[in-house]
Amino acid sequence: MKKLAVVIIAGLIMTVAMAGCGDSGTPADVDLAAVVTNIDSSYPNEMEDITTVDDLNKYYSIDPADVKSFAAEYSKSGVDEIVLVEAVDADAAKRVSECLQNRYNSKKQQGASYSAEDLQVINNCSVKTNGSFVSMIVSSDAAAMEEIYTKAING
Repeated sequence: MKKLAVVIIAGLIMTVAMAGCGDSGTPADVDLAAVVTNIDSSYPNEMEDITTVDDLNKYYSIDPADVKSFAAEYSKSGVDEIVLVEAVDADAAKRVSECLQNRYNSKKQQGASYSAEDLQVINNCSVKTNGSFVSMIVSSDAAAMEEIYTKAING
């Protein structure tokens, strides 16, 4: 009887200890539009919003079926772009990351051709994946903008 009690208690302890495993560390619902609004209020800019998944597909070749939510904006006259995507799953996040990496590489080639200053800004930026969240923030203030974004997705 004592052995059975020990086994049951050990099982309960393991269940409680493992309860948090598998959590991706990201909140279930992140309002990416609010994150971009927060970034814009901290770092004012003149960027244009991308408001539909069809436009997200048009500009970045991201399949709308891969997108759970997103917020994006770009500068018509400059190098700045903010694209934040929550993908529907890990496989979709990989595909979104590839699309954003292609866009990033294109921006890098353009910067190399046209402006050493733009290229320096672009080189200090990157595409990042955190669970199902994928981001591309290209700006001279990218590091600070990424802090706002990272804080939002990590809770």
